[in-house]
Amino acid sequence: MDTITAVNTLEKMLSIPEMIQRLVEENVMFKICSKEKAIKYLLSNNFYYKIISFKSNFEVYQYGELIGKYIDLDFAYLIDLAIIDYRVRLLFLKITTNIEHYLQLRILNTIESIEDEDGYKIVNLFLDEDYNDTQYPKRTHENIIMKKDSEYHRQIFSKYNLQEGKKIQDIPIWVFFELISFGELIRFFKFFTSYYNLEDKKYFKVLKEVKKLRNAAAHNSCILVDLDAKDNNKKPSRLIDEYLIQCGIKRKARFNKLKNSRIRQITCALYLFNEIVTSESVKQNVYKEINELFYGRMVLNKNYYVNNRLLKSVYHYFHKIIVKNF
Repeated sequence: MDTITAVNTLEKMLSIPEMIQRLVEENVMFKICSKEKAIKYLLSNNFYYKIISFKSNFEVYQYGELIGKYIDLDFAYLIDLAIIDYRVRLLFLKITTNIEHYLQLRILNTIESIEDEDGYKIVNLFLDEDYNDTQYPKRTHENIIMKKDSEYHRQIFSKYNLQEGKKIQDIPIWVFFELISFGELIRFFKFFTSYYNLEDKKYFKVLKEVKKLRNAAAHNSCILVDLDAKDNNKKPSRLIDEYLIQCGIKRKARFNKLKNSRIRQITCALYLFNEIVTSESVKQNVYKEINELFYGRMVLNKNYYVNNRLLKSVYHYFHKIIVKNF
């Protein structure tokens, strides 16, 4: 019997000098940021496999001797985008956290206006459906039980006798909110608004996009990458389309930009923040941060991107949204 020798196809981990050399081979320049400074940056500030993700926003030659290699890309541009991306993650973590908080407040205020609702009924109905769900049975139950060893939740577990395998019931909504994730809150919101046929159910599709952005920001994933990808062919929410029309964004731009998942998520978060958040002081604080980032740090090195049609078009798209709403 012939012996089959397996070929190791795992990618080799590069040393930092090898990383720099690979970038040179891809026509990345080191004029503004020297190779020595780039090596120091990769040792002290960020790691290679994260910073090169921003290359996706730059064009490559389509023909000729340099086919497939980058056009007008200096390592300094990647550093600049990494810093901006960090600031964007912090901003949208704040924005999405506020959306979660004020969504909870909105639900509580709505429940108070429903005559036959006591804050227990709708939670019991939701948990009953979750417990008996044929496709994903006990999904919320299991996620709640996972918190049993948390010091923060210990008192809740003892007071309401929450036990693994048992159906959870008779928990007031204000306690229930302390036990569920943002994703579960959105599922509950869909159930609640559908059960009572509330107008707020129109926000569900937008909330799903906000959750994706929240997860990316919370897990420290890069936000401003692959901005030219057309990776979302689902029809956007009518609310978002109308929102962008009010911002003066034309049909072709709306169509193209909302096909990109990250741009759609950011657009949804900006829209929903103003719809859901009711505190003027919170709004003004976020408005200030948006303007400082967008008209301050983002354009600090705007000369880097003079020839980058993609990044300029994305900037102008969000400029129209910010001018109109923030």
